[in-house]
Amino acid sequence: MAEAATSFLLQNLKEVVIDQIKLNNEAKQELELLQKQLEDMKKYLQRASEKKSGKEFRECENQILEVVYEAEDLIDSYVTQVAMAQTKTFKLYPGKIDLVGQMKKLRMVKLEPTFQRAKSQLAEISTSDESGARTKAFRQINPLVEKTVVGMTDEIDRFVKDLLKNTSEVEAVCIVGMPGLGKTTIASKIFRDPSIDHHFPTRIWVNVSEDYKARDIYLSIVKQFTDRDMSSSQDSDLAIVAQKHLSQVKFLLVMDDVWTVEAWQAIKLALPINKGSGKVLVTTRHDTVATHANPRSKVNHLRMLTSMESWQLLQVEVYGKEGVWPEDSKVIGEKISEKCGGLPLAIVVIGGILLDKVSPEETREDEWRKVFESAEGFLLKDDMVTSVKSIIGLSYYKMPYYLRDCFLYLGVCPKDFEISTWKLTRLWIAEGFIKEEANTIQSLEDIAHENLKELIRRNLVMVGRKNARGDVKACRVHDMIREFCKNEALTFLKVISRSIETRRFHPDVSEIPKFRRICVHSHVLDLLKEKLNGPHIRSFICFSKHETDAELTTLQSIVEAFKLLRVLEGSSIRFPKFHPKLTQLIHLRYITLATGENFKALPSTISQLLNLQTIVIVTSQSIFEVRANMSEMTRLRHFKTKAAIVFKREKNLLAGRNGGVNANLQTLTRLSTQSCTREMLSKTPNLQTLGISGDIGSYCDFQCLEELYCLKRLKMINHAPPETPIPRLLVEQHFPPNLETLTLSATNLQWHYMSTLGRLKLQVLKLKDNAFTGDEWRVGHGEFKYLRHLAIERSDLLSWTIEESSLKELKYLCLNNCSRLLSVPIGLAKSLRYLEMGNVSGNAVLSAQEIEKEKSGDAAFRLVLAPGTYVPTRG
Repeated sequence: MAEAATSFLLQNLKEVVIDQIKLNNEAKQELELLQKQLEDMKKYLQRASEKKSGKEFRECENQILEVVYEAEDLIDSYVTQVAMAQTKTFKLYPGKIDLVGQMKKLRMVKLEPTFQRAKSQLAEISTSDESGARTKAFRQINPLVEKTVVGMTDEIDRFVKDLLKNTSEVEAVCIVGMPGLGKTTIASKIFRDPSIDHHFPTRIWVNVSEDYKARDIYLSIVKQFTDRDMSSSQDSDLAIVAQKHLSQVKFLLVMDDVWTVEAWQAIKLALPINKGSGKVLVTTRHDTVATHANPRSKVNHLRMLTSMESWQLLQVEVYGKEGVWPEDSKVIGEKISEKCGGLPLAIVVIGGILLDKVSPEETREDEWRKVFESAEGFLLKDDMVTSVKSIIGLSYYKMPYYLRDCFLYLGVCPKDFEISTWKLTRLWIAEGFIKEEANTIQSLEDIAHENLKELIRRNLVMVGRKNARGDVKACRVHDMIREFCKNEALTFLKVISRSIETRRFHPDVSEIPKFRRICVHSHVLDLLKEKLNGPHIRSFICFSKHETDAELTTLQSIVEAFKLLRVLEGSSIRFPKFHPKLTQLIHLRYITLATGENFKALPSTISQLLNLQTIVIVTSQSIFEVRANMSEMTRLRHFKTKAAIVFKREKNLLAGRNGGVNANLQTLTRLSTQSCTREMLSKTPNLQTLGISGDIGSYCDFQCLEELYCLKRLKMINHAPPETPIPRLLVEQHFPPNLETLTLSATNLQWHYMSTLGRLKLQVLKLKDNAFTGDEWRVGHGEFKYLRHLAIERSDLLSWTIEESSLKELKYLCLNNCSRLLSVPIGLAKSLRYLEMGNVSGNAVLSAQEIEKEKSGDAAFRLVLAPGTYVPTRG
């Protein structure tokens, strides 16, 4: 956390202070000294983290973090005072605020001594093998390895089947999954399987772990074949000897707990080349390892336990195989097993706790109920070697610095919460976790998405939903991982909850000044009625499941309590209107505002929030006015809402900084047709996502789209009567040249205009609410040659035919409410991977089944029929 906080402070110094405030020479010199010292600290922390970990290192890191936070608070407070002074009728020059004196004192009295003291302490700490020791301790006493596996027979059978396949060369079969999922247990069960024992006369088990040494791997293999002492041999010689022995036998080699691609490359050196005499069974937390171990196979993740399997495992852990769970405690037992979320390790740990509370019988259920109510707390106890905390901690402390804050931030999510990846990545950017990289064309958003993908590949984040392009649209974390993040975050992040019994908040509101970020997911209005003081709070986040109507004073209380706020996420709190004091939050980078019935516009004063990157408006209004000069908000990257945005002062867009051009703006999710003008779009040349809503035919100047060279996603929603013609929309030259995704809704075009779209390089096309009408659609030769995803919803289409070489890359087809459609073209079977249908004719279903029959040899193909879809029987 310290390295990330230091990086953000450095960026903040440049962006906020140097760019926005005129400083005298003395102040500039002092800030330059601070920058240099911070750069030195950052580099040192990066180097030290590569060699050291463990409790002592984290204590030193926290010492540095506290001072960095103090420096950040001082600078942000200074900037706030200057900004507020400039809005008053009197003049206050920056020089009159003693930034120089306070900064010099902080730098010399706190920052420099703390850094030197930390360096001295770290020099005395030997390269830590704490995590490795914890791994070894866990693997020696892991209760899953030697115990009977409950359920998972389908998974075991799948892996056994893959291992028994004949192959022309040594092949790896990978068991991949999140920490604590029982990968080692499953591998152990497979290792002892009778069919495996019969098929592979030689079976070798090697514990790799995250701190592996290649020579230890080779020695573990060689020792299975010879008693000769080879400990003094070179690594390369050991690899050759291991390879020679393995090439002479039919073997199963289990490589348990492989963490890195480098470890797999070391293992490969010991495997026979071009011989199919053996198999390697790999257990790993990382998708990347599995991909390198077997590039030809799709990564298959080990599933969670079902509710029934979880309940059975808990019974075994508490009462043994032959024991009987007491009937009077069965309900609470099932609830406890359900709370573990299908994670075997969690069930085993909780089972051990329940076992200690089996007697006396008269208090058993009360004690077990306490376990149920605070299961997460038991699982995160430090004194439990096999606790979830220690196992997840292995993944956390081995991940690179740039991922750690992103990972811990997942603690903001409520239980069982699925968060939009768009929202999560924009929050990461606003929080300063994502750094621009030198010599790269990647945007901050690209880097943030790569970070999320990396956490998914490490099996710490689970995929929720995917979009039409196959990208992750929403994600979630297992409750045990969420609890780990909350527990590890310390002052970095705090979730505030209220006790049902005492109706008091935990932690107490008096402790809020300790934290940098707070999130509250229930009783938020009650919390804001308290006298809050959060001088260090940078983020206020509310992801409540229930929307609440707030008074205008509630928004005022947030502003007054958290003056240095960067992130205000209040999508579940409806405000009656925009409070003028909101513009005092000059450090705001991200804001989500939910609007009440009378909140219909953003005032001109919001353009005073010069640091805003993301604005999200949650509203039920069909039209939302923006009276601000958006060109002044040069850091604005995203404006997201489902209402049609009307810019009331369009002429102001021509003025402002940089000639009124906002080069950073990437997202305008819903622009009204009356504001979709050439003048407007010329000031946003780097738009990547644009939505247009309104009377498409009457108002929209389609030619203004053709110069949006960066636009990748375009959505058009027509609100004109069906008889209003808009054929000029379908002129090829009017579309942005790099458009990848197009959504049309209620445009009521004739199907023959589709040939224009067919010449574009679209990858995703969604046609909704009679975007096209008529009986017949004929896809001409070579049309839609790049299209991968096609969705047609609510259409009167009757006949659909395709010619050779058209739609040749189509992988995903979704047909909903196309009740007249007679059939799906059989020619799509060549490329199709997924076909989803709902409310379609029986004949269309039969044609889909013909495609399924054609794809019978393709295990990746899926036909999904919505519930209630009529499936006729063949005559």
